[in-house]
Amino acid sequence: MVKCCSAIGCASRCLPNSKLRGLTFHAFPTDENVKRKWVLAMKRLDVNTAGIWEPKKGDVLCSRHFKKTDFDRSAPNLKLKPGVIPSIFDSPYQLQEKKEKLHYRKNFTLRTLPVTNHDHQLIGASSYIEKFQSQFIFEHSYSVMDSPKKLKHKLDHVISQLEDTQESLRNVLDREKYFQKALRKTIRDLKDECLISQETAERLDQFCWEPPREGTEHGYSAR
Repeated sequence: MVKCCSAIGCASRCLPNSKLRGLTFHAFPTDENVKRKWVLAMKRLDVNTAGIWEPKKGDVLCSRHFKKTDFDRSAPNLKLKPGVIPSIFDSPYQLQEKKEKLHYRKNFTLRTLPVTNHDHQLIGASSYIEKFQSQFIFEHSYSVMDSPKKLKHKLDHVISQLEDTQESLRNVLDREKYFQKALRKTIRDLKDECLISQETAERLDQFCWEPPREGTEHGYSAR
């Protein structure tokens, strides 16, 4: 299963070429204190509980949410320095400008949970609920920003392009067949008129090849 970044509004996916594009993915810390700071820095809410979203086993954040100075580049494999906190996230206002608006759950009560100050020190939540409540972002399908209708439209467009490409390839093969037949006929005519020898005709014939039949090697069905 392809891992996706857990940050709201981030569509980064862990693909085979991710590292080549300078994109790495990092599991949440095992240290509960550091992990809590990561979660609070994300400001992501769970619509099912109206509380702060909690990461599950296998959830990750991509390198786009960390500063360059957060990474230890001395080792062959890029890794995070111990205790660093992700700090680069889209604000709710930035997310609203994207194509798909986020869905917010109205009239909820945020459970009393610990929050952090600017130094990432855990402090009481009672006096900070109102301050943070408006800044938190609700959980949604952050990996797929398009609606099913738009995704269906994109899929139809890709299928249409594929069919056009297959049709173009069929036309190329048809032209190739025509030229191959014309070349063979020319070689036979030259040999019959004794303009070339049998040996020369055989050598020229080696440059002729039989194009693949439709519905076999290329998997195209005959129309």
